[in-house]
Amino acid sequence: MGENSLAAAEAAIEHGFAVEVDLRLTADGGLVVMHDATLERTTHAAGRVAERTLDELRRVVLRGSDETLSSLDDLLALAGGRSALFLELKAPFTHPAKAAMTAALTRSLSRYGGAVAVMSFDPDLLALLRRALPDTPLGILAGGEGHQASMVSRFGRDAMLHTPRTKPDFIAYYAMALPSPLVALRRRKRPVFAWTVRSGAEAQRLKPHVDQIIFEGFLP
Repeated sequence: MGENSLAAAEAAIEHGFAVEVDLRLTADGGLVVMHDATLERTTHAAGRVAERTLDELRRVVLRGSDETLSSLDDLLALAGGRSALFLELKAPFTHPAKAAMTAALTRSLSRYGGAVAVMSFDPDLLALLRRALPDTPLGILAGGEGHQASMVSRFGRDAMLHTPRTKPDFIAYYAMALPSPLVALRRRKRPVFAWTVRSGAEAQRLKPHVDQIIFEGFLP
């Protein structure tokens, strides 16, 4: 089963785990379950996700499967409150697109009664989400990736200098950058997750330093 597929989500639910997926904004303001900005790596199509409509993307077939890409609403219908969902928003670059992403997420979650947490690398998006979803747990991703941003912006994010503005409920930090004295300090006030953990040995190494892990490729 492929990453960010409904089959993978169902497998996680059946094992009693929370489900973590990535979301991207489509050309018509929808939300598709997809990690990459382009389609080539994980699907049989090509091009940029942001240049296609949600209906077009829902017809794109995932590699190694007969399953197609899914919308956020498809995922919510599958989960049906059976497991907690962690939604990572792959933030677009412009403020209007970030506002559109926030609006789309707010619409979908307003119709859903299950447990959901939302996270992003982008403090500006997180600030929008904080106003739109005051009762939803929000987290900042840090410690790696997001290299499109300037070095100054990445330092501010990874050092979590934005917390007075974004007020994250939890921190999801790059596993290979842990342990970190800065993260340990921040952990006094909010939970810390490690991403992405890919072995039992790595999970054991991180156990004293985090409250939970985001994992793939093994069963902890």
